[in-house]
Amino acid sequence: MPGLAVRAAGMVTSVGFNGATSCAAMRAGIRRVRPTNLWDKRSGQFLPAGRVSLPHWWVGLGKLAEMAAPAIQECLTAAGPVSSQRIPLLLGVSAPDRPFRFAGLDAEILGEISRRLGCELHPASRVVPRDHVATVVALREAAELMANDKVPCVIIAGVDSLVEQDLVEYYLKQRRILTQKNFNGFSVGEAAGALLVVPAEGSPRGTLKVLGMGLARESATIDSEDPLRAEGLTQAIRSAFLESDTTYEDVQYRITDLNGEHYKFKEMALAMVRFQGKPKGRLFDLWHPIEYIGDVGAAIGPIVLAVALHAGQKGYGSGPTVLCTLGNDNGERAAMVVRYE
Repeated sequence: MPGLAVRAAGMVTSVGFNGATSCAAMRAGIRRVRPTNLWDKRSGQFLPAGRVSLPHWWVGLGKLAEMAAPAIQECLTAAGPVSSQRIPLLLGVSAPDRPFRFAGLDAEILGEISRRLGCELHPASRVVPRDHVATVVALREAAELMANDKVPCVIIAGVDSLVEQDLVEYYLKQRRILTQKNFNGFSVGEAAGALLVVPAEGSPRGTLKVLGMGLARESATIDSEDPLRAEGLTQAIRSAFLESDTTYEDVQYRITDLNGEHYKFKEMALAMVRFQGKPKGRLFDLWHPIEYIGDVGAAIGPIVLAVALHAGQKGYGSGPTVLCTLGNDNGERAAMVVRYE
């Protein structure tokens, strides 16, 4: 696989309307998960959510496109003078098994974004409906596009919204939403993120190089009654280490999609024990952007890498090499080893 590097990023989140603002807010510990009109009928309480401050409240494809277009535009601007028609867009969205998924999402979302950007998208642009792990899947496709179609760069984006009453009620029935009576849960959110991905060879200074990736599947999902051994996440991390020719000792900190559920923290702990030899000489930081913006579904992949890029550019990371991990409810697991240079 040709080497890849992230040159620029864009974001629209509940804490900022661009990448720099969102990253700065999360670095400062600003959490914007506030009470909304989402309702828990059992407790009679309004539920908090990481809602983007758009002019009015609505749901559907239009809202997703309104969030995605500005994040993608940040990357198009950074790609200049390359025209937008020469840059394929790989857009991560929720998986087909997501309850209450928007009708026509896969078929219509790219057209909605194109209209808001005011330009035609590259013919190779497509939707990657793989939820949290969509970014890793898209990175492999981006490498193929650069190698086979000779495109100069690719934009990998993700957009999602869990701020929807029917979906919240579904998770409430499963006791997965964070409420005053349930501390083992998450808060919903919505966001968009985008990455400008270029070939690693010849990339300028100040980029985030993707050294290795891994994909695997966990059989003991959050809905399963099987004992959790974190075998899927362990395999994904091991594959990323092998592909990047790195080890646990080479990584300085982690950025993950942990959302507050005990299951995910237990899985991370079990997986890391498999790799730890001797204790690290310094704190092995664990960052989780969802803490500040809520669970943003398919948008979390680009946001994780955007945070790693920003931390390298501003020098507040624990070191240049980062382990990033992602996981879906259906058992898909992904890991990336990235290094800021």
